[in-house]
Amino acid sequence: MRNLFFLFLLFSGSVTFAQKLVNVTVNKNIQMKVPDTFINMNDQDRMTKVASSKIPFAMFTTQDQEVTLGVNDNPMQWTAPDTKTVYGFYKASIRSLFDKVEFIQDDIRKINGREFIVFEFVSTVVNDNEFSSKKPQSNYSYIQYTSYNGQVLLFNFGCRARYKNQWEGIAKEVMESVKIK
Repeated sequence: MRNLFFLFLLFSGSVTFAQKLVNVTVNKNIQMKVPDTFINMNDQDRMTKVASSKIPFAMFTTQDQEVTLGVNDNPMQWTAPDTKTVYGFYKASIRSLFDKVEFIQDDIRKINGREFIVFEFVSTVVNDNEFSSKKPQSNYSYIQYTSYNGQVLLFNFGCRARYKNQWEGIAKEVMESVKIK
């Protein structure tokens, strides 16, 4: 009976696992905690993993690259009075990128003395091509934005939705650890 219970927990996807978080200096202005099992991706790996013209200046991942944590900047001008407008812009952008978005949280909050726009959600992309055998793909994301020197700093933690229960607590701890000088 005990073995059946263990197997149920193992395959239910709700098993949480201990991750030790370590302090990392991303650059001279940004510090945060990162799981000690994560590796720092090199430039080539970042370019391969991210389909964007703006490659994150820091990116960490699990050994199998199933879970990622990226830090990037954007030259978009943003000052504190613009926060609510920027919040609406980013929320609409997230909704337009996916076929379905279920927000777990979306708000503006202070983290370590700095105001952040925070979005945590599960997104789904459906392939409407009837000739494709691709199934809908769902992902879990925890993203936060803040204004820094008139620019946007972006922190993005992501994985497949099937890993959400394992990683959402860790994602929250990581994001709440961000410190910017």
